[in-house]
Amino acid sequence: MRMADENSRKQSWLAWLILIPVLIAAAVVGFFVFVVILGLVLCAAAVLLTRLWWLRRKMRKAGANQTLEGEYVVIRAPARDGESGDNAGVVLPQRTERDTDLR
Repeated sequence: MRMADENSRKQSWLAWLILIPVLIAAAVVGFFVFVVILGLVLCAAAVLLTRLWWLRRKMRKAGANQTLEGEYVVIRAPARDGESGDNAGVVLPQRTERDTDLR
C-alpha cells in the first residue's frame, strides 16, 4: 500500500509540474487574443462612428444650402360659432406639371 501512495504522490507532483506552465501559457495566449479582439472591436467602432459623423455633417451642409419653395392653396372651412373665419383653414399643396410627371 505504501508503494501505491508514493507512486500517486510522484504522479501528482509530476502532473502539477506539467500543468502549471501549461496554465500560465494558456493564460498568456488568452490575454493576447483578448487584447487583439478588443483592438479590432475598438477600431471597427471608431470607423463606424467616424462614418456616421461624416454622413451627418454632409447632410447638415446639404440641408443648410437648400430652400424649400412651392405653391399652396388655402381652403377655408366655414366658421363655427365662436371662431373667426380667418383662423379656420387647411393648407394643401398645389400640384404642378412636374409632380404629375414623376408618377
